[in-house]
Amino acid sequence: MKSILERLRLVDHLTIEMPIEKRDFIDKLTRNVDQGDIGIFLSPFEAFSSSKNEYRGTVTFDSFKIRRRRRLFDMNMSLAVAEGSFTQKDNILVVEATIRGFRRIFIPFFLFIACCYVAFIISFIVSDTSGNMGWFFIPFIFIHATLMLGIPYYIMRRGVSRMKYELERDFYYITR
Repeated sequence: MKSILERLRLVDHLTIEMPIEKRDFIDKLTRNVDQGDIGIFLSPFEAFSSSKNEYRGTVTFDSFKIRRRRRLFDMNMSLAVAEGSFTQKDNILVVEATIRGFRRIFIPFFLFIACCYVAFIISFIVSDTSGNMGWFFIPFIFIHATLMLGIPYYIMRRGVSRMKYELERDFYYITR
């Protein structure tokens, strides 16, 4: 499953080397992260909080698990989650992260949508109508299915690439 998600670019890896001590970086990162759960449905009023921090999640001494904080009227809402670890090599901190855009909550959604489209197509094929109007709607169902399954895929893919870019940028500015 992981290799399929990597080929679809819904999972990406990031390795950054920075000239900073591990303890200093963790302190600065902790100040920029609101501590809390990063579930999809657990914080419905998160957008109304007055915090200036960009991320929400947990930061420990050896690892982190964060996502972008939801904002009110934010059109670039992403569900991508970055999970990684810190290792210190001499005076260089190495941050290795895995960014995931696909969450398991989407599996029932995609299965339900796919079953509905299969049922629609079968009902049009099996229906006994005079004039064969059912065959006329099948291309439109395929186009609609492509949009309904393709748009969430591209949103998740864009969230992964955007999270990777923002983590690189923010980690660089944290060290300065």
